[in-house]
Amino acid sequence: MVDHRPPNTPPDPQEREKLESALTRLESSARLLDSQFRIPFTRIRFGLDPLMGLLPGIGDAAGLVLSLYLMVEAVRLGAGTRQVMRMAGNVLLEFVIGIVPIVGDLFDFAWKANDRNAALLRRHIEKRLDPGPRRRPWIQYTLIAVFGALLLFLLVMIWRALFVASGA
Repeated sequence: MVDHRPPNTPPDPQEREKLESALTRLESSARLLDSQFRIPFTRIRFGLDPLMGLLPGIGDAAGLVLSLYLMVEAVRLGAGTRQVMRMAGNVLLEFVIGIVPIVGDLFDFAWKANDRNAALLRRHIEKRLDPGPRRRPWIQYTLIAVFGALLLFLLVMIWRALFVASGA
């Protein structure tokens, strides 16, 4: 989404409605992944992401792909590189600690990277999208792709070290 308005100009009502609708959709997705369900009689909330993480290897990879999708959508909504990098840091921390058996699963329940990233995006839109100079979203998409590839490579290497080496 390239914005050609002068700097510091608020988005027009139609644009604002479009952004709010997209943000509502992404917040709903983040909630489903991180905090949709509640353990009865507690304040503990969780979503599908920590449940998927219980499946060795595959669950963590699926959670990573869904988190990367939310980051790509953030770029489409005009999030800056700094914000995308903060989002990547949230996902990286959740992914790296999440692949550690048991400890990682408990961390997934607590960290909620997708909810954190949705909150970052909410703050960004509330600042009314500082359009400034034309951005280069291809740089952000490249960073997300490299980031995702590195994390998947790390997952494969750990999987090989644990399962292939022990089977030899």
